[in-house]
Amino acid sequence: MFAAKQSDLTPAQRAHIRRILWLLLAYAIVLPPLVWLRAHRHVSDAVSLAMAIAASLPVLGIFASWGRYLSDERDEYHQALTLRRIAVATNATMGAAVVWGFLQAFGVMPLVEAYWVPFLWVVMQGGFGCVSFFARQNRDS
Repeated sequence: MFAAKQSDLTPAQRAHIRRILWLLLAYAIVLPPLVWLRAHRHVSDAVSLAMAIAASLPVLGIFASWGRYLSDERDEYHQALTLRRIAVATNATMGAAVVWGFLQAFGVMPLVEAYWVPFLWVVMQGGFGCVSFFARQNRDS
């Protein structure tokens, strides 16, 4: 989804970016007070449950935005690139999770909270997007 200028983006890409930015802003606003409350105040299990759900909603929205982007994108080339990036990120993330899980099971690595898996997926997706972009740039020049 890299583009030299905004005019290079498809309408679906612009809408997706807008949605993602709003969701990231919501995440940045919601998460810090929830973490602070959990660390500094005694909260009941019901409130903890509500806080956990509130913290996860923007992340779930980001995943939903990917699905919406794929259904809205009319350019088959961009759609194929995105599907490929998602497939590579999913395979790499699941592979890393399996290896880490076995390393944990054998006492070699510490426990990692499960909410880091989607973060790793996004990083993998971005990394593959960068590699793909620069490979295309080198091929085209």
